[in-house]
Amino acid sequence: MSYRSRLVGKVLGEHDRLAELEAELGSRDAALLALHYRWRTAFFARLDALLEDAPADLDAALSALWTDPAIGGRGLSALLDAHADHPAVAAAQERERRLLHRDLGVELPPRRTTTPPGR
Repeated sequence: MSYRSRLVGKVLGEHDRLAELEAELGSRDAALLALHYRWRTAFFARLDALLEDAPADLDAALSALWTDPAIGGRGLSALLDAHADHPAVAAAQERERRLLHRDLGVELPPRRTTTPPGR
């Protein structure tokens, strides 16, 4: 496992380590996008499993998956939701929403968009 992967894992375990990931990757954008990539990988793995045995109500199942706080484990969704207003995270999440709408025809709501305390 690479140093970056271990550091992303540490950040998920301790939110105050985000600054360390930022320093390693060179910017807050890069750090948040690395975390989003981990969420995206976990989300699409779960989506693939969901589509293998498509539920009767795909819209509801996909909406539940989209908002599942356990995706990626160890607080990843909560960390990304806390930074949902950050331009890099907002743009990445919007790309995922458009992709899912285009490919599956499901309109999903934006993930939480509130500014975390101290920003």
